[in-house]
Amino acid sequence: MIFSVNHNQLFKKVLFVGTFLFLNVLLYSQSDTLAVSENIELARAQFSKNPNEGLRFAITALDLAIRSDNKKFIGKANNTLGSAYYFLGNNDSAEVYQSKALEIQLELNDPEGLGRSYTNLGTIYSENGLNDKAIQYFLKAEKKFIEINYRIGLSKLYNSLGILFYNTKDFNNATRYYKNALNIARELKDETLYYSIATNLANTLSYQHKNKEALYMYLLSYNIAKRQNNFSDLATICNSICQQYLTLNNLLAAKKYDTEAMELIRKYELSDYFKISAFGNYGIILRNEGKYKEAILYLDSALNYAKESEDLLKQIDLHTELGQVLAKENRYSEALKNTFSASELKDSLYAKNLEDKLAEVNAVHNTEKKDQEISSLNSQKKNQKKINILLIAIVIVSVISLIIAIYSYIRKRKTNELISAQKQEVEAKNLIIERKQKEIIDSIKYAQRIQNAHLPKESYITKNLNRLRKDL
Repeated sequence: MIFSVNHNQLFKKVLFVGTFLFLNVLLYSQSDTLAVSENIELARAQFSKNPNEGLRFAITALDLAIRSDNKKFIGKANNTLGSAYYFLGNNDSAEVYQSKALEIQLELNDPEGLGRSYTNLGTIYSENGLNDKAIQYFLKAEKKFIEINYRIGLSKLYNSLGILFYNTKDFNNATRYYKNALNIARELKDETLYYSIATNLANTLSYQHKNKEALYMYLLSYNIAKRQNNFSDLATICNSICQQYLTLNNLLAAKKYDTEAMELIRKYELSDYFKISAFGNYGIILRNEGKYKEAILYLDSALNYAKESEDLLKQIDLHTELGQVLAKENRYSEALKNTFSASELKDSLYAKNLEDKLAEVNAVHNTEKKDQEISSLNSQKKNQKKINILLIAIVIVSVISLIIAIYSYIRKRKTNELISAQKQEVEAKNLIIERKQKEIIDSIKYAQRIQNAHLPKESYITKNLNRLRKDL
């Protein structure tokens, strides 16, 4: 009874300690996964503002995910780290981590994660000039997002497809995808996403010289950016609105938005890149007002900023504008010099575009070659896997056969032992029977001898019987 009480107490202690350890492990695991999620969100929030800080959070997220040994979070963290490298302009590292994420998500069959990775890889391939491959990945992402009705993912995906078609000068498809993205963003009431897509759509419409439609979209973006106090985007949008009003010959409205852009640049100390458009636009406004000397000062300042940023397109436009304004001031040699500079830059840009096209062709060729090598390796892996499965099957069959043989041998041996034991038992019983039989026979013989000893002899009986017959 004492032993029973101690045993119950020990069981309760073991149960308590086990439960305590289990809860600790569970809480520790949940703590790690929460920390992973927090670092992923912090990283994503920093991508466009401070990419290096975003990278730091993404690396921390991956370390924590690996420590938690949670494959889903490891996939998410790899995806985030790939995005961090993308925003830093390191597409090679971005592709490596996005591919790692994709591999894990394929294993887990995680539709949302797969959609994200396909979208991100599509964006990388698009920037590398691999447009056909990019479209394949975007369409795979679309299928996954539709499968789980992931609307925000679809909106961002359609925005990426719009960018791809815009860059390839397919403005009809670009417009179609931007509008699809915009409709979903409106449905989700996601203002940040909405004005980002609206700005992209406005750029596309502007390129097609649909200035009134472009202006309408820019003004929508302007109102949201102003409401959200996103001053860098607001400055860019103000410059774009100014350009639309200049095209529509509305100098008063153009001047209003350009002045606002320059005020934002000054107040929030935005980079000199913003000054290219702001100063250039103001130079054009002054030119249209006939203030050529002031226009030259602003256009020349804008040109210097464009040279610092190595923006060839802006330099070409500004050299052209300067040439025209200098000619108005009868400064023909300077005007001619700017015209020649614009022409030389056009040639340089053409040569650069040609090099980029050749690089794209080489990239496509190298990618196709790489894909073939990967396909070959995957095929070899599959064949090796089949061989391994076959070998495992052979080993399993051999082991089962051996087990059956051993079992049969043991069973046969036991049967033989049983038969032998039964035989010995029968032989022992036979010996007992023989002994008993001998004892019985001996007893009968002994009784017979006793009987014979007490009875008269047979000759005596016969003699007396004969005598009695005679007397009768």
